[in-house]
Amino acid sequence: MNENEKYLLKINNLKTYFYTLDGIVRAVDGVSLTLKPGKTMGLVGESGCGKSVTAHSILRLLPLKTSQIKEGEILFRRRNDKEVIDLVKINPQGKLIRSIRGKEIAIIFQEPMTSLSPVYTVGNQIIEAILLHRQIEPQEAREHAIQMLKSVGLGMAESMIDEYPHRLSGGQRQRVMIAMALSCNPSLLIADEPTTALDVTIQAQIIELLKSLQKQFQMAVLMITHNLGVIAEIADEIAVMYLGRIVESGSLKQVFENPLHPYTIGLLKSVPIIGNQTKKRLAPIPGSVPDPLSVIEGCAFRLRCPVYKQKECAGQEGAAMVEVEPEHYVRCLLYDRDEGVRGNEN
Repeated sequence: MNENEKYLLKINNLKTYFYTLDGIVRAVDGVSLTLKPGKTMGLVGESGCGKSVTAHSILRLLPLKTSQIKEGEILFRRRNDKEVIDLVKINPQGKLIRSIRGKEIAIIFQEPMTSLSPVYTVGNQIIEAILLHRQIEPQEAREHAIQMLKSVGLGMAESMIDEYPHRLSGGQRQRVMIAMALSCNPSLLIADEPTTALDVTIQAQIIELLKSLQKQFQMAVLMITHNLGVIAEIADEIAVMYLGRIVESGSLKQVFENPLHPYTIGLLKSVPIIGNQTKKRLAPIPGSVPDPLSVIEGCAFRLRCPVYKQKECAGQEGAAMVEVEPEHYVRCLLYDRDEGVRGNEN
């Protein structure tokens, strides 16, 4: 991406560590991302690769006693379009970040079944978010909350606003979470596994809802998921994450039609295909994600890589991100900045 091109969010070499009794967990270990205004970026990878920690780092929602952002920048362009702030440098409990959370950057948390408080009505929880960021009367906030519930496709919003979460289905709770997140018209929405625990019909409805609301509110979306089917429906750009690092990034078309990293290729091969190839067995990625407490020199995926043949893969630094084609980057020694592809057997 051209450095002079406007961005909404730019993450540079982010490193977020957790300190446990067993050792240091390098949950995010050098992540760099750029999200443009109004666009959708899909952040994909297996569970435990650091996707949610990246999101919580952006909003500074990490546990204070056990975690630390060791290095990096999280540059966010505020609504006035003139001020760019580094979210890493601000107080995670201060007024500035509180004015940004929910208002300019909103999040749909994972697990809709547990993200809403069981002791407050749906309306109380949405109205609280509205009153926190907007100078309006409680009755006006209630009316706005009802409108938001209607905008996410919930019928009988006037009565549903006084319901408790346990009386709603999983799909309804997820729509309530979306309504709460969008109640202050954020410029960036972080959707952390928004279709988890929902059946495929409701998943499709949630995806279509997010697409229509994104167009309506003209916001950027960071979609975090392990479901490549969801990403294929909604994302403009994709970043593939493995053990705390981005291993490949590019446009949806580039990554799906021309995957470069062996991990990305493995993920795509493990997706069921409807049609003539239904009888063909899926090709799983061998092995499992390494223990996050372990320190692996070089490429972390080399322990599972089907084309690992180079001694350099076990080197101390490993591969750097290389632009193989315009805006398509990969972190793998099968590719060289000057020589192009060398030995990709996939």
